[in-house]
Amino acid sequence: MYNPLDSFSYHINWKSRGHHPGQHKSGQRGMGMEFAGHSNLLDYPDPRRIDIRQTIRDPLEQVHVRIFNQRSATPVMIMADLSSSMGYGLKKTKFEVSSEIAEIITNSVIAKNDALGFIGFNDKINSQWVAPLSYKPYRTKLLIEKLKNYKSKSSSHSGLIKIADTLPKDRTLIFLISDFHMPIKDIEETLSTLVRHQVVPIVLWNKSEFDNLPKFGLLNIEDAETGKESTIFLREKITKKIKADFAVRKKLLQETFLKYNFPPFFVEDDFKSLEMTNYFNEYFYA
Repeated sequence: MYNPLDSFSYHINWKSRGHHPGQHKSGQRGMGMEFAGHSNLLDYPDPRRIDIRQTIRDPLEQVHVRIFNQRSATPVMIMADLSSSMGYGLKKTKFEVSSEIAEIITNSVIAKNDALGFIGFNDKINSQWVAPLSYKPYRTKLLIEKLKNYKSKSSSHSGLIKIADTLPKDRTLIFLISDFHMPIKDIEETLSTLVRHQVVPIVLWNKSEFDNLPKFGLLNIEDAETGKESTIFLREKITKKIKADFAVRKKLLQETFLKYNFPPFFVEDDFKSLEMTNYFNEYFYA
């Protein structure tokens, strides 16, 4: 069951460039514990860091100080798909599940003292669905709450391709939430613009899309993004084919994301925080 105070543990495998104190390895000099080398006292005037042994050994009689890297914060962005296909769901729509996942991400980011922002996309990136990076992500929380009851009609995902233009310059951890019911070429085109960042693709599917389908009967379906309706005659052979197609699609998505070193995280109905913690432990070294 979803817990509003739920969170997971994550880490990054690069040195943050942020000046704000945090919990990640950083290239910034400061009061951290990671020894970075020695410097002349004139270049780094901090007498608290004088290294007596290094100073005595210097034939030029310069005064040396130890310098350390501090722990810094890193930018984190949540990107949420607002296209019509995300409105699907029997008990809960994918928008509702996206909102729950985004709230858990927010809890996790606040616990790490990182900066958090939010971008929603469908046909375009509307400024009303953008929250800039902040250490007090009030606007992000408002958009996450708005996402829970969002309804969308006949809107596509095409704004995703331009999303790199709205991202911070520094390397960013991106949680990209979508069902990825879109052409592979559009996904690849987008990922190619995000290679300087670290993307965690959260593939949100609903089991009723491919599981527990009736074995026999007529089924009306509607393409959520185009609005086109069609009727299919379900029989055992067709339901097996639908399941097989989803299995093929899952494998294709895995191969596509891994090509860019962005391992996908699949969610079928419910998001499990422990599995996300295990995901970071498996794919990222601190």
